[in-house]
Amino acid sequence: MIVVPSSINQILDTIKDINLSSRQQQSVGVITAAALVTSYTIYKLWLKGPSDGCPTVPYRNPLTGSSAEFRRDPRAFVEEWTAKLGPVYRVHLFGRMHTIVSGRYVREVFLNESFNFMTGINKRFDMQLMAGIPSGSIPQDEGRKFVVKYLTPHLKLFTARAVENLNIGLGEMLGDIKEPKELPHMFPLVQRMVARASASVFVGKELAKDDDLVDTFQNITTDIGSMIRIQSWLEPFTWLMRLRMWAIGKYSPKVASYRRKMHESIGPEVDRRIKAAKENPNWERPVDILQDLIEHAQVPRGQTLHQHIVNYTMGLIFASIHTTSENGTIVLYRILQNPELMQELLEEQKEVLQQYGVDPNGEAKDVFTFDIIKDMPKLDSIIRESLRLRNEFYELTHTNVTSKKIVLSNGTVIPPDGDVLVNSWYNQQFDGWTDYKDDVGSRAEFHPYRFLNTGRPSTKVGDDYLVFGEGKHACPGRWFAIQEIKTIVSILLRDYIVTPSSDVIFPTTTATAMPFGSATVVKRQRA
Repeated sequence: MIVVPSSINQILDTIKDINLSSRQQQSVGVITAAALVTSYTIYKLWLKGPSDGCPTVPYRNPLTGSSAEFRRDPRAFVEEWTAKLGPVYRVHLFGRMHTIVSGRYVREVFLNESFNFMTGINKRFDMQLMAGIPSGSIPQDEGRKFVVKYLTPHLKLFTARAVENLNIGLGEMLGDIKEPKELPHMFPLVQRMVARASASVFVGKELAKDDDLVDTFQNITTDIGSMIRIQSWLEPFTWLMRLRMWAIGKYSPKVASYRRKMHESIGPEVDRRIKAAKENPNWERPVDILQDLIEHAQVPRGQTLHQHIVNYTMGLIFASIHTTSENGTIVLYRILQNPELMQELLEEQKEVLQQYGVDPNGEAKDVFTFDIIKDMPKLDSIIRESLRLRNEFYELTHTNVTSKKIVLSNGTVIPPDGDVLVNSWYNQQFDGWTDYKDDVGSRAEFHPYRFLNTGRPSTKVGDDYLVFGEGKHACPGRWFAIQEIKTIVSILLRDYIVTPSSDVIFPTTTATAMPFGSATVVKRQRA
């Protein structure tokens, strides 16, 4: 049964974790109480979907819909209703009616410019708003264009520093191992490595030595994201959720602390570089994203260059570090679950290094070059297969951002501001979808070399591999992310023996995509 808040105090309970002052809490509470009544009236008007014949999962509660049933057992829910209703149907989830698209219909969403992914995501989880970044400061397409222009084409140039800092992060977490070391979970290790490497590319080699700044890169997404607790009574009221997210960005001391640290570290470096470029004709221009921002960023009216660069850097962090760390962790746990793969991957690594004439005992940055990391097909297949089996069901919300209805090829209507969810489970794991059936084995099972020698690397998107989206708006940073993951696995295999010390458990609910299990790490004795 849904519980609607009966007083301002109950509403305020939902935002106390933001650490607002009493006056701030009262102000937000009054606004929220007034908005609750207004939103409920409006909500009743748009609750019903279009009369287009699209089947709908039955539900009783007009506010929560099928959310509780879905969250209890998402796989059973998706399996049951996809089987009963077909590839396109509607389901009331997360306080709104969503159209579910499966199979070939996903392309009609990904390739249609009238649908917008970020708009759909931000209704429930707007990281920029929670980080205090003013609306419109970073236009949605601008961040993508910046990555496409200044990051992806220069990956080869960035590889050595990224590998060096991945190795530094690894050393920070493991230390000088003389005895076996127990790791309760692999995520903190991967997260630190990715934060170090990303900092070296985003803000440069020198700032990547700032431990406090790297801590910010590592923890900001998780810490800010944890401040918003999704509550069933609030989900139907989208802009009330946005009010909570705005309050976090406006008043949270933790957010303020992270922003202050980034200004303190990045601001002086920006000034130093600008001054050096003006005064020294022989100044050596740094090659990193920070320098590209200094030279090319369009600073919004009312912001300083420092503020804009900090906001932009936070946007890059939100889009990359947590997801790369999570995906890298998933890959490591698949390998831990299948420990025989470690020796096979180590043999592949040795063969590739021998082909390139590289001393396997050299410095990591000299051994794991761009070309060598790219030339490991077994590792690449394992990564693609691991990510394909992510714990995903209804994902990648897209919203119709136009003022006109969108009609899919089967006649289903998506009204303005209507939301579509992609049935990732169906497209990536369901054996009944015969378009992508192969002879390797069940699509619901892990087969490490399913994609070996198929011409389908881990960065190649497709209808059956939606981890990075699809179409022209697919994740532009996926090449950098995959390179980091490959390097993390390669360094660990070369320098350490990692064995599971407990059962490896992969999640089956929507609470997390992260597997669980402890591991023992021992320093490998190299010849």
